[in-house]
Amino acid sequence: MASFATNIRIVATVCECAAIVTTTLRLYYRGSRGHVGLDDAWAAFSLLAAFFLLAGAWIRSDTSLPLDKRVMGYFMLNSCFTCVLWSARMSILFSIMRIIPRLMNLRRHSYFCAALFLAMWIAVLAQKLYICTHHTAWQAQKNVQCVLGEAVGAVELATDIVADAILVALPVRLLWDIGISPPTRKLLMAIFSASMITTVVSIVHTAFELGPDRDAEAIAAHVEAAVSLIICNLAVLVTWLVRLLRHGEDLESGGWADSSTGAPRRRTQVTSLRFSDNPTILLSGSATRHSGLDDDVVSRAERLTSSAKRRRDSDSFPAAPPRGAPEVSTVTLAPDTKMQDGDVDQRSSETH
Repeated sequence: MASFATNIRIVATVCECAAIVTTTLRLYYRGSRGHVGLDDAWAAFSLLAAFFLLAGAWIRSDTSLPLDKRVMGYFMLNSCFTCVLWSARMSILFSIMRIIPRLMNLRRHSYFCAALFLAMWIAVLAQKLYICTHHTAWQAQKNVQCVLGEAVGAVELATDIVADAILVALPVRLLWDIGISPPTRKLLMAIFSASMITTVVSIVHTAFELGPDRDAEAIAAHVEAAVSLIICNLAVLVTWLVRLLRHGEDLESGGWADSSTGAPRRRTQVTSLRFSDNPTILLSGSATRHSGLDDDVVSRAERLTSSAKRRRDSDSFPAAPPRGAPEVSTVTLAPDTKMQDGDVDQRSSETH
């Protein structure tokens, strides 16, 4: 038992410290640039859970403490492991949502995925706590570890595979047609596809969870938690590294190009129809087709735009439009992943 206590403390300390350092760097970078978002809030929550996970590992493995305190340490360890894992996934999901335009249906799908992640998180945590509180024989044993059984292992593995597959599918779907250079697209896809590494570690952890080796299960749990949190920070840290190597240029700021030819891509033209008595209607010649609007709606907006332009060119002093008539104008919306969600609404409401 003394050997296992030493090993688990070493593994837990090394893994959690690596995750804590990467998360701290991520939060420092985002905070220094003033780009803190919901994905950083989830990362901060995961960082806090990682501290309690490390503390629980040390308390549970301290044989000099009474059993009730070691049992408390195990509950802290077990619950915080699940919280680290799922809050890291929520952070990755909200990082993807930061770069999804509001006009795309994919953004609504990502909100549904966030609700699904939260439901799976609660289900896994509730199942674990139920089993460990209703089967109390393990609390009198020296190793102080609850045997979760096949039911928990199957639910954990299924939810891990579903969640990690979603975290890979969403950015691949977004980046497949977006106008960025092929090297940048490949780099971003590789970063977001790293979530599958968590699935591989999760399979190993589940295999030990279903087997008789409880010590290996505990070690695999710490490795899985650390890997999930490090991958959660990977996109931000790689962006920071690229910014340093390119002397201040962001990963997303350069190389916007057509997805098929690699030629520079024209910025999205957003048409704004304003009525004096009605709210603003936003239509886009290219983005609306991806957002699910009908083609005839888009074509009517384009005809209104071209008609207004001809009237403006033919009349050097155009008369003010009557009350209730639409004023047609265009604005340019450049892809910028560093913008906050509120910035998109503000820019799209300005006309020239």
